[in-house]
Amino acid sequence: MLPPDVKKLSTRRIVAVDDALALDLNRLFDTGTVWKQDQGNLFLANSDNALFVAAWEGQLAGFITAHRLQRFDRRKAEVLLYEVGVLAGFRECGIGKTLVQAVLHWAREVGADEVWVLTNSANPAAMALYQSMGGSEENPGTVMFVFKG
Repeated sequence: MLPPDVKKLSTRRIVAVDDALALDLNRLFDTGTVWKQDQGNLFLANSDNALFVAAWEGQLAGFITAHRLQRFDRRKAEVLLYEVGVLAGFRECGIGKTLVQAVLHWAREVGADEVWVLTNSANPAAMALYQSMGGSEENPGTVMFVFKG
């Protein structure tokens, strides 16, 4: 575990990816997930999508993706915090929290009045991260259904 030293940590929103950055991103993603330039460009071109990365002393150490979901009712919009990942050697030093904070800030910028994320109790690291950021488990027992296209 690295000592907490925010001076060594930087975050930025990614708006374009070249080959070198794609290789760095691939090291952050789960095994089998690879940056595809055409799909990635579509993701980045949509202003309702966000990809942030965190670097520790210049080395990519984590990422987070989020999606702004426009509402049709009295609420403005909401943001789905979709995925967060931090490399094993960089965990427990504030990178996950910093990335979540980047999404919370972006959500305010895009007029969202709520940020939400799905996880499960079998992922204690995610549970601890979201609880430490002030997140609350809103509907215990919620079940997610998936429909394959």
